[in-house]
Amino acid sequence: MAIKKIRRESIIKPKEPKLLDNEVINDLVESNLDEYNQETEEIEIDRQIDAKGKRHKYETKNYYSDGNYLYAKSSAKPGNIKVGRHIWPKENLYNIDDKTEKILLEFKTVRKRETELLDRHDCLEERNLMKLQNKGGDIVKSNGKHVVECIRECEESIIKRYIHSKLGFMDYEGKTIYKLYEAIGIDSTYVGTYDIKPKGSYDEFVKMIKNHVVGNVELEFALSTGVSSILLGYIGEDLGLDSNIIHLVGNSTTGKSTALKLAISCFGYPGSNGGLYGTYNGTNNALIKKLGGLKGVPYALDEISMSDSNNFTKFIYSLANGADKERLNKDSELMEKQFWLTTILSNGEKSLTRSSNNNAGVQVRVIEAENFTWTKSPEHAEAINHVILNNYGHLAIDFAQYLLAQNKKEVIRNYKQEKINLYDELRKRNVYDDMSMRRCSKFAIIIQTAFIIEELLDIELDIEGMMDMIVSIEIESIKYRNFHKVVMDFIKDYVDRYRNKFDGKSKSNSQEILGKITEKEDYTELQMDEYSFGLMIKEGGYEDRKIVQKELKKAGFLDCEKDRLTRSRKNSVGVDTNYIVIKLPKK
Repeated sequence: MAIKKIRRESIIKPKEPKLLDNEVINDLVESNLDEYNQETEEIEIDRQIDAKGKRHKYETKNYYSDGNYLYAKSSAKPGNIKVGRHIWPKENLYNIDDKTEKILLEFKTVRKRETELLDRHDCLEERNLMKLQNKGGDIVKSNGKHVVECIRECEESIIKRYIHSKLGFMDYEGKTIYKLYEAIGIDSTYVGTYDIKPKGSYDEFVKMIKNHVVGNVELEFALSTGVSSILLGYIGEDLGLDSNIIHLVGNSTTGKSTALKLAISCFGYPGSNGGLYGTYNGTNNALIKKLGGLKGVPYALDEISMSDSNNFTKFIYSLANGADKERLNKDSELMEKQFWLTTILSNGEKSLTRSSNNNAGVQVRVIEAENFTWTKSPEHAEAINHVILNNYGHLAIDFAQYLLAQNKKEVIRNYKQEKINLYDELRKRNVYDDMSMRRCSKFAIIIQTAFIIEELLDIELDIEGMMDMIVSIEIESIKYRNFHKVVMDFIKDYVDRYRNKFDGKSKSNSQEILGKITEKEDYTELQMDEYSFGLMIKEGGYEDRKIVQKELKKAGFLDCEKDRLTRSRKNSVGVDTNYIVIKLPKK
C-alpha cells in the first residue's frame, strides 16, 4: 500500500528589519572612534553599489560588508570606517525544544571564510564574541562594539529557521510533531550529537528488507522491535507504558550486532561513531544520559561484556522508568531533568537479567531473547551491513508520517486488542503467569508495529513466527520470574551446601549455626532466626527480605502467624523469639 507523504508546512515568516535610530548609531561610532586603534580608510559612498546598481549582499542601515571587510557607515565624514575583516550573521535559529535562539555567523579568517553557530547571548556580548579569535575571527576589544551592533541590526532581516536538539514526538503549538533529522509538522532541522541525516536511497533500503529480511523471522522481529519505538513514543504516555528493553543473548557468531544495526538504520547511521548505536563501554550514568530527550527514537547498546558493572538492577529500573536522577549544577540549582520513552536495544553473550538481583521487577521489565540465530551466515550479515551503512535514516520518517495520518484513538484501540490477543494465545499454549499481561503490554507494541510495516511496505511478515518467538522468550522468562519457585530452589541449594550448620547438633561455636531442620511427614521444616535468614537472602541476590517472606507466604511455603511473617517460639534458653519457618517440599 503506498503511503502519501505528509506535506511539511513552513511557518517561517520573515519580518521587515527594525533599525536603530541613525543618531544613536552615529553617536556610538563617533564616541568610540578615538579609542579604536584600528586602521581606517576613506571609502567612496558609491562603492556600496555594484556595477549593476544593486546594493551589497551584506548591508544594513548602518553597516555593510563587501565580503572581505566589514564597514561602519559614517555620516560625519565623506567615507566609511573599516571595522575589520568580514563578519556577518546569516541565520537566526530558534530551538523548539529548549526555546533558545542561536545565530549562525559567517566570518573571514586570514585564509578562508568560515561559519560558527553561537548562542545569541554570546553574539551580543563582546567578551563572549571574542572567543571566535581562536577560530580566526577578527574581533578585538577595539571593534567588538561595532560587530555586536551590526549583528543586532541584522536580526530582523536575516533568515529565520527552526531547529531541535531532542528527537521523537512532542506537542508544539497545539499539534503533535515528530522530529528526526527533519521534523514532520514543522520545518525544523536537528542540531545535536547523533548522526541521523538520511543517506543513500530509500528504495535500496526497502529492497534490502525484501531480499534479506523478509523470510527470516528473527530479523523481521528485530526490524519490528526497532521501529516499534515510534509507536511506543506515540501512544505510550496515553497508556502509561514504560520504555521497552530488549536484550539479545547468544554467541558472537549469531548475528546479534547485525540485528541491532538493522533496527537502528531505520533512523540514522547504524554505527558507534556518532550514531544511535553505542556500546556498554562507559558508566551506567553516562549511558543513561544518551537517552535523554528520546521519545519514539531507539538507542542500542552493544556487548554487555564491555561494562564494568557487575549488577544492572538499578540500571534496568532507570532505563524502563524513563527518567534521569535529580542533579544540581555548579550553582547548586536543580538542573532540568531528562526524560525518554522509547525502545532500548541491547546485546551480549551474557544475560542482562541474570546479571542483576533476583527481583521480579527486573524480570518483567526486560525482554530477553536468548539463543536465537539472527543471520543465516557471515555472507548474509555482510550483505545487510553493506546496504545499511550506505542507506539509512529513511523508514522511520515514513512510519511516523503514517501514524500521524491515522486516528490516534483507533491506533490505541488496535493496540489494546492486540494485547488481549497475545494474552489469549499465551494462555492457550499454557505459557503464562500473573505477570503475563504486563509482558503482553510490551510485546503488543512490537506485533502491532509489524502489521503496520506490512501495510506500509506492501510486504508479508511472519507474524505467527514472531508469536512463536514470544512464546519461547516467555517460557524462559517465567522460569526466573516465578518468584517463589526460584527462591525455594535457592533455599534448598543453600541448605544442602551448609547442611552441617542446620542440624542443631554442631559442637562448634554457636555463631556458626544458621538454623534448625526438622523432618515432618510431608515436608522438611526449616527454622531460622531473622538475622541468619537475612544473610541467606542477601547471598541469593534478593534485595528485600520481607518481599521474599511475603511471596513464600502467598505460595503457602511460610509457616507463620496469621497477621505476621514470623512464628514465635522459645529459643534454647526458653526466651520467646521470632523465627522464620519455611516448609521445604520433600519432592
